[in-house]
Amino acid sequence: MSKAATRLPRRFFEASEQERRVPVSVVWELTAACDLGCAHCGSRAGRRMAAELDTAECLQLIDEMAALGVRDVGLIGGEVYLRKDWLQIIRAVRAAGMDCSLQTGGRHMTAERAGAAVEAGVQSIGVSVDGLRETHDQLRGVRGSFDRAIELLSTLRALPIQASVNTQINRLSMP
Repeated sequence: MSKAATRLPRRFFEASEQERRVPVSVVWELTAACDLGCAHCGSRAGRRMAAELDTAECLQLIDEMAALGVRDVGLIGGEVYLRKDWLQIIRAVRAAGMDCSLQTGGRHMTAERAGAAVEAGVQSIGVSVDGLRETHDQLRGVRGSFDRAIELLSTLRALPIQASVNTQINRLSMP
Protein backbone atom coordinates (compact mmCIF):
# COMPACT_ATOMS: atom_id res chain seq x y z
CA MET A 1 0.00 0.00 0.00
CA SER A 2 1.38 3.44 -0.90
CA LYS A 3 2.22 6.06 1.71
CA ALA A 4 -0.53 8.33 0.30
CA ALA A 5 -3.13 5.60 0.77
CA THR A 6 -2.19 5.09 4.43
CA ARG A 7 -1.86 8.77 5.39
CA LEU A 8 -4.07 9.76 8.30
CA PRO A 9 -6.53 12.64 7.87
CA ARG A 10 -4.86 15.94 8.68
CA ARG A 11 -6.68 16.26 12.02
CA PHE A 12 -5.10 13.07 13.41
CA PHE A 13 -1.74 12.83 15.15
CA GLU A 14 1.25 11.14 13.62
CA ALA A 15 3.25 9.22 16.27
CA SER A 16 6.08 11.78 16.37
CA GLU A 17 3.60 14.64 16.78
CA GLN A 18 1.92 12.90 19.67
CA GLU A 19 5.29 12.41 21.36
CA ARG A 20 6.09 16.12 20.88
CA ARG A 21 2.53 17.13 21.92
CA VAL A 22 1.85 19.04 18.71
CA PRO A 23 -1.71 20.48 18.74
CA VAL A 24 -2.60 19.11 15.31
CA SER A 25 -6.34 19.73 15.53
CA VAL A 26 -7.90 22.74 17.27
CA VAL A 27 -11.55 23.45 18.04
CA TRP A 28 -11.89 27.22 18.40
CA GLU A 29 -14.92 28.72 20.08
CA LEU A 30 -14.81 31.91 18.06
CA THR A 31 -17.71 33.68 19.74
CA ALA A 32 -20.41 33.16 22.35
CA ALA A 33 -22.88 35.16 20.23
CA CYS A 34 -25.72 32.85 19.23
CA ASP A 35 -29.18 33.07 17.68
CA LEU A 36 -30.46 29.87 19.32
CA GLY A 37 -31.22 29.05 22.94
CA CYS A 38 -30.02 25.48 23.31
CA ALA A 39 -30.84 23.81 26.61
CA HIS A 40 -27.66 21.70 26.41
CA CYS A 41 -25.19 24.46 25.50
CA GLY A 42 -21.92 23.90 27.33
CA SER A 43 -20.73 27.36 26.33
CA ARG A 44 -23.79 29.12 27.73
CA ALA A 45 -23.80 30.99 24.45
CA GLY A 46 -26.20 33.77 23.62
CA ARG A 47 -24.50 37.12 23.90
CA ARG A 48 -21.03 38.00 22.75
CA MET A 49 -18.56 38.03 25.63
CA ALA A 50 -16.75 41.29 26.37
CA ALA A 51 -13.38 39.51 26.42
CA GLU A 52 -13.64 37.91 22.95
CA LEU A 53 -10.60 38.33 20.75
CA ASP A 54 -10.71 41.18 18.26
CA THR A 55 -9.78 40.62 14.61
CA ALA A 56 -6.09 41.45 15.05
CA GLU A 57 -5.83 39.06 17.99
CA CYS A 58 -7.56 36.33 15.99
CA LEU A 59 -5.15 36.79 13.09
CA GLN A 60 -2.19 36.65 15.47
CA LEU A 61 -3.55 33.47 17.04
CA ILE A 62 -3.90 31.90 13.59
CA ASP A 63 -0.22 32.62 12.90
CA GLU A 64 0.72 31.13 16.27
CA MET A 65 -1.35 28.00 15.66
CA ALA A 66 0.28 27.48 12.27
CA ALA A 67 3.74 27.91 13.82
CA LEU A 68 2.91 25.23 16.41
CA GLY A 69 2.02 22.76 13.65
CA VAL A 70 -1.77 22.90 13.75
CA ARG A 71 -3.23 21.43 10.56
CA ASP A 72 -6.96 21.51 11.25
CA VAL A 73 -9.09 24.30 12.78
CA GLY A 74 -12.74 23.70 13.60
CA LEU A 75 -14.67 26.91 14.23
CA ILE A 76 -17.59 26.78 16.64
CA GLY A 77 -19.59 29.22 18.72
CA GLY A 78 -22.19 30.40 19.57
CA GLU A 79 -22.59 30.98 15.87
CA VAL A 80 -19.44 31.77 13.91
CA TYR A 81 -21.32 33.81 11.27
CA LEU A 82 -22.42 36.33 13.92
CA ARG A 83 -18.89 37.74 13.96
CA LYS A 84 -18.39 40.43 11.34
CA ASP A 85 -14.89 39.11 10.58
CA TRP A 86 -15.77 35.41 10.31
CA LEU A 87 -14.93 35.18 6.60
CA GLN A 88 -11.63 37.00 7.12
CA ILE A 89 -10.76 34.49 9.84
CA ILE A 90 -11.59 31.53 7.56
CA ARG A 91 -9.44 33.05 4.79
CA ALA A 92 -6.56 33.55 7.22
CA VAL A 93 -6.76 29.97 8.51
CA ARG A 94 -6.63 28.67 4.94
CA ALA A 95 -3.86 31.10 3.92
CA ALA A 96 -1.80 29.78 6.85
CA GLY A 97 -2.06 26.30 5.31
CA MET A 98 -4.54 24.83 7.76
CA ASP A 99 -7.81 23.03 7.02
CA CYS A 100 -10.93 24.83 8.22
CA SER A 101 -14.39 23.60 9.13
CA LEU A 102 -17.28 25.06 11.07
CA GLN A 103 -20.25 23.87 13.07
CA THR A 104 -23.61 25.62 13.03
CA GLY A 105 -27.15 25.33 14.24
CA GLY A 106 -28.01 26.83 10.88
CA ARG A 107 -30.78 29.20 11.93
CA HIS A 108 -29.46 32.13 9.89
CA MET A 109 -26.80 30.37 7.82
CA THR A 110 -28.32 31.45 4.53
CA ALA A 111 -27.34 30.17 1.10
CA GLU A 112 -25.43 33.44 0.63
CA ARG A 113 -23.50 32.95 3.87
CA ALA A 114 -22.77 29.31 3.08
CA GLY A 115 -21.54 30.27 -0.39
CA ALA A 116 -19.36 33.02 1.07
CA ALA A 117 -17.89 30.53 3.55
CA VAL A 118 -17.02 28.14 0.73
CA GLU A 119 -15.52 31.00 -1.28
CA ALA A 120 -13.46 32.01 1.78
CA GLY A 121 -12.10 28.45 1.93
CA VAL A 122 -14.09 26.55 4.52
CA GLN A 123 -13.92 22.87 3.64
CA SER A 124 -16.75 21.42 5.66
CA ILE A 125 -19.81 22.56 7.54
CA GLY A 126 -21.45 20.50 10.24
CA VAL A 127 -25.11 21.19 10.99
CA SER A 128 -26.70 20.32 14.33
CA VAL A 129 -29.84 18.21 14.09
CA ASP A 130 -31.12 16.95 17.42
CA GLY A 131 -33.98 14.59 16.75
CA LEU A 132 -37.15 15.15 14.79
CA ARG A 133 -38.81 18.57 14.39
CA GLU A 134 -40.59 18.91 17.75
CA THR A 135 -37.69 17.55 19.81
CA HIS A 136 -35.08 19.53 17.90
CA ASP A 137 -36.99 22.80 18.23
CA GLN A 138 -37.52 22.20 21.93
CA LEU A 139 -33.84 21.44 22.53
CA ARG A 140 -32.65 24.37 20.41
CA GLY A 141 -35.14 26.76 22.02
CA VAL A 142 -36.42 28.21 18.75
CA ARG A 143 -39.47 27.10 16.82
CA GLY A 144 -38.60 26.48 13.17
CA SER A 145 -34.92 25.78 13.84
CA PHE A 146 -35.29 22.16 12.65
CA ASP A 147 -36.67 23.32 9.30
CA ARG A 148 -33.82 25.81 8.90
CA ALA A 149 -31.21 23.13 9.69
CA ILE A 150 -32.72 20.77 7.11
CA GLU A 151 -32.92 23.59 4.53
CA LEU A 152 -29.25 24.34 5.14
CA LEU A 153 -28.29 20.71 4.57
CA SER A 154 -30.14 20.84 1.25
CA THR A 155 -28.31 24.07 0.36
CA LEU A 156 -24.95 22.51 1.23
CA ARG A 157 -25.59 19.56 -1.11
CA ALA A 158 -25.45 22.00 -4.03
CA LEU A 159 -22.11 23.47 -2.94
CA PRO A 160 -18.61 22.05 -3.41
CA ILE A 161 -18.23 21.30 0.29
CA GLN A 162 -18.35 18.40 2.69
CA ALA A 163 -21.45 18.58 4.87
CA SER A 164 -22.14 16.60 8.00
CA VAL A 165 -24.70 16.34 10.76
CA ASN A 166 -23.89 16.33 14.43
CA THR A 167 -26.29 15.54 17.20
CA GLN A 168 -26.51 15.12 20.91
CA ILE A 169 -28.43 12.29 22.46
CA ASN A 170 -30.48 12.73 25.61
CA ARG A 171 -33.76 11.51 27.09
CA LEU A 172 -35.77 13.61 24.61
CA SER A 173 -33.87 12.79 21.44
CA MET A 174 -33.04 9.14 22.15
CA PRO A 175 -36.50 7.73 21.34
